[in-house]
This record gives sequence, C-alpha cells and structure tokens, in this order.
Amino acid sequence: MYSPNFKFGLFIVSILFLGVSGSRAEAQNRPQSPAPNVYLDCNRCSFDYVRLNIDFVNYVRDQADADIYLRITDAQTGSGREYTLEFRGIPPFSERLEVLTFTSLQSATSDEERTQLMRYIRVGLVPFLTETIVMQGLDVSGYSPIEDLQSETQIVDPWNNWVFEIDLATSFDKEETEFNYEIEGGLEAERITENWKMDYSLDIELDRTEIDLSSGTRYVNRDSWSFDSFVAYSIRRHFSIGLFTEASASKTDNILVNLEASPAIEYSFFPYNEFQERRWVLQYRITPSYRNYDQTTVFLKNHEIVSQQVLSHQLRFDQPWGRIDIWTSASSYLHDLSLNRFQLNPYFSIRITRGLSVFLNGRYQIINDQISLPAEDITDTERLLGERQQATSYEFWLSFGFSYTFGSAYSNIVNPRF
Repeated sequence: MYSPNFKFGLFIVSILFLGVSGSRAEAQNRPQSPAPNVYLDCNRCSFDYVRLNIDFVNYVRDQADADIYLRITDAQTGSGREYTLEFRGIPPFSERLEVLTFTSLQSATSDEERTQLMRYIRVGLVPFLTETIVMQGLDVSGYSPIEDLQSETQIVDPWNNWVFEIDLATSFDKEETEFNYEIEGGLEAERITENWKMDYSLDIELDRTEIDLSSGTRYVNRDSWSFDSFVAYSIRRHFSIGLFTEASASKTDNILVNLEASPAIEYSFFPYNEFQERRWVLQYRITPSYRNYDQTTVFLKNHEIVSQQVLSHQLRFDQPWGRIDIWTSASSYLHDLSLNRFQLNPYFSIRITRGLSVFLNGRYQIINDQISLPAEDITDTERLLGERQQATSYEFWLSFGFSYTFGSAYSNIVNPRF
C-alpha cells in the first residue's frame, strides 16, 4: 500500500517528466550558457564548506563579476534562527529574483544547520540553471517525505514557543607572580510570537586575580551578576511598547545592588518585517532605579533612588553595496539634567568599485553621569589593575581602513593543507 506522500510525489514527477519530454527537442536546439558566476554574501556561512558541497557553479570574489548575487541573512526567532536566502539574477544573465526562508531549530547542531542551509542554496539555484550547461548534469537525488507536515496554526507546541538555554564556563591563567580565574554562568528563557517578545536572563561572573607586588600579594575582585528581563508587545505595524527590568551588582562599578524598571516605547519608520534589510528605529525609555553602593560616592551617597531617561536611535541598511549602521543614544538623570551622556556608534562598510571597499567602526561618548564613583580617589594600582572604574568626561575609539583585491576573479578551489 503506497503512502499518500508517495502518491503525491509520483504525481508531481509524472507531470515534470511530461513537461520535460515535450520541450526536450526545443531545449536541445537552444544555445546554453556556461556555469554561472555566483557572489556569496553571508555572515554566518562557511565559504569553504559552500564551495566544497556546491561545486556546479563558479564563485567570484567581486559582485561585479557575478551572474547571481546570493545574499543570506538571519534573525533570531522563538524556536531558533530564521534564514532568508535572496537569489538575484544580474542582467544580462537573468532578471529573476527568488527568495527562500527556513528556520533552523535552537537545538540543531552546527552541522545540521549548515546541511539544511546547503539544501536550500541548491534548491534556490536550480531556476537559474535551466538555460546553462550545468542542467545537462543536474539531477534530483531523492525526496524525504515529511510525515506530519502541518500548517503553522496546526502545530502543537508543548513548550508554547518558550526556548531555554543554560551555559557554564571557566578559565584559569597562571604565571609565577600572577593567578587569575573566571567562572561564568547563565540562564536564559525566551519566547517570541507574532505580537509578543519576552526574554529573561541571569548572568553571574566571578573574576578573581592574585598578583604578587613588592608590597605583598594583591587580591582583585571584579565579580558581577545581573538579572534582566524584557517584555515587548507589538501594537501596530510600526509601533511597540515594552518593559525592561534589571537587578544587578558590580564590584568594579561600586554597586552592591541596582534595581530598576524601564517602560519603553519604540517606533520603526520601516515595517518590522524589513528589519534584515533596513531599519530606522526610535526608542524612548524612563528608568527609575534604586542603588546601594559599596563605598560612599562622590555625591556622598550610600544609597539612593534616581530616575533616568534614554532616547536612542538606529539607522541601518544592509544592501549589496555594503552596510551602514549608525546608533546614537542620549540620556540624563531627571533630578539633574546636567548629569547626562551622549553616545555615537557608527559603522560603515562600503563597496566603492570592483575589488575596493572601505570601512569605519567606532564609538564616541560624552560622559557626565558617573554618579556611582567612590568619593575616595582611585590609586595607581587600582587604575592599572582595572579594579575600579575611573572618572572621565569622554571616551572614544576608532578603526578605519580599506581593502583592495585584484587578480583572478574566481575562487572555486578549496585547499585545507596547513
């Protein structure tokens, strides 16, 4: 007795066979193009693995040489990670555009995830190969029926979209006059639906160092812990509300206990479903908090209740010509607006022309809100060991440069030796 999946597959194969047979004579008389050139744009892909497993196309280093531009983006979901594969034909080779999506489960191994990705890349390339010489050697290897295929609304999820993760790590570093060890642990619970997003995380870090100095052994404590939660609800296509809460402590920041809750509103000028390609987001938060300090602060406080407001903005584009990402944030304490901070994080990676790209990455902060600084001056030893935060009115770092590649346009060969 044949299964319904087998009968359906046999029916589809019969139709395809009749269609191919009827057009075979015409196809044989039609001139065929060589194997197409593919430019792969993917941050999470192993380029070597793709080239080794999909070897019926040519891979080029520069998109100016490409017949097919393959862009792969990904986004975290409640059950794992959703991949979007955009196959864009470049004239005169093709004007076709194909888009495929799939979700890799949170429990999937790296090998399972990349195997699934390879299958979707192969399927997405097929429509571009019908008029090329590759079609003469291309074949369907088989079909694995999915027994319990159901629509998303029919899926029975005993976890109700909740995903949990536990991690624990430790490291040791020993020299003749110095010993350091770190123990890090965390627990995270996340739930993502069409309208809701919830995230709860607990992180603990024990960071201890022993250093032999001329004055004796110095014990440095940089322990910290935090519990963060976030709940957001999508009201409309462009508008969301949320609530952030946090409980934390940090020896370095002179905070024994910090408790805060932050209602927030967010507006996205572009629809949220375009987040992987372009985003323009404005967010406003008000954060009342209670702080208990390890040492008396420069404002002679051992504990206090303060409120802070934060306005942040992000403009980002991920396009074939590169990425632009500009994030800004402005904050101030409500009881004294002169206690404020401004932060700018720019990132640019732009393709200028064939083989030539420029990049810039940096951060700049104007800092006037270090209310947790201890009243006691920091010693040179504490400064060198990073034992306490330092007073500063600004901070910045900048990295920029360019890359230029020339030579052979092709990069098909993988040689893993040495």
